[in-house]
Amino acid sequence: MTLINREKLFSLLQNDYFDNIDNNNPEGVYAAMHENVKWIHTQVWEHDGHDGSEVDVLTGQKSVIDFLKRRVPEMQIEGIKHKVDKVLTDGKSGSFLANVIGRDGTLKPFFGWVEIADEKIILYRVCLLYTSPSPR
Repeated sequence: MTLINREKLFSLLQNDYFDNIDNNNPEGVYAAMHENVKWIHTQVWEHDGHDGSEVDVLTGQKSVIDFLKRRVPEMQIEGIKHKVDKVLTDGKSGSFLANVIGRDGTLKPFFGWVEIADEKIILYRVCLLYTSPSPR
């Protein structure tokens, strides 16, 4: 089993996954996702009737790409972008902190967990990262 380092995981997430989504290229996500990926996604940015109460669970690279082909055009209209801020890995799994960024600069933070096989993401799970007001 080949272990990946932090830089490779960052590249899988930011360059191969999120940048392809942000640039309206859902098929480019093939570079990041294992053919047997399990993809668990909680909606971070509310748009087009989708909100944080939705959790999509898909299995297989084709299912994920087909889903993204429908969803990415909606994200293009919203004008949102994804930015990975921090990545940690032990070589076979990892976590990341990221933001969805709106046109006006609004940030919506989220957390992700991934597992790796054959240097691709085989498990992808995203959860909202709630922030609470400062204590008074």
